[in-house]
Amino acid sequence: MQVMHMSKKKEDPGALALKLEVAAELGLLNKIKKEGWGALSAAESGRIGGLLAKMKIGSAYMATVAGQPAIRDTAEEDEEPDRP
Repeated sequence: MQVMHMSKKKEDPGALALKLEVAAELGLLNKIKKEGWGALSAAESGRIGGLLAKMKIGSAYMATVAGQPAIRDTAEEDEEPDRP
């Protein structure tokens, strides 16, 4: 019987670079390079994920400040006009 291994999802190179940058800021980069991502504790992984989430929220806020429509602004355009 042949055992099939699930292939890992290919990660966007930009997203991986950002994760590595955050890991470096937290002092975890050497651990990841030596032992891999699986060596991180749940708390360490959570810290990386939390900072990535904050960065995404911050970039969405900056896009809104820069004049790009927010998600809720585009939803308002889809509404039907008021009827008398």
